[in-house]
Amino acid sequence: MDFPIKEEIKAFFVRLWFSGLVCYLVLWGSGVSRDFLDLLLLLPLAHFICDLFLTNPIIKSVFKTRLNLQKKYSEMNSFQHIKIWLYTYLETFLCVLLVIGIYEGINRFILMITLADKTSVPFPVECFGYAFIYTFVYYIFYFFKYKFMLNLLQGRNDVSDF
Repeated sequence: MDFPIKEEIKAFFVRLWFSGLVCYLVLWGSGVSRDFLDLLLLLPLAHFICDLFLTNPIIKSVFKTRLNLQKKYSEMNSFQHIKIWLYTYLETFLCVLLVIGIYEGINRFILMITLADKTSVPFPVECFGYAFIYTFVYYIFYFFKYKFMLNLLQGRNDVSDF
């Protein structure tokens, strides 16, 4: 099944906006970034809630993307709901871990090159950069899931019971 690239790009920008929104509300609006444990619990939870109830329903209803391959929410049984929720939370948790690692790696690399003070943060978290990095990492999982895993493991093009 082919999906128009324009629709995927539009969906990318919607997801980008919501990722920036989560960064603005959670990282800037609260003191979560001061405590690493809170950051690992609340930031994936905020992304999970935003994806589950805002981003994915908007993208499914407005654009023709790979998300439309999933069954409609009202047609799923409770086991499928739980499976989707667990996978979505795991995916957002891994995305947040990778984003934190990317920020840490970029900052350490800049500090190593510039030989600046180790306590400084040369590349701080801001909404636009965070949204791009998070969305990029998310789409790595997204395309891997829909392009390779479902077709490879199930051996079919109909993935509606995912």
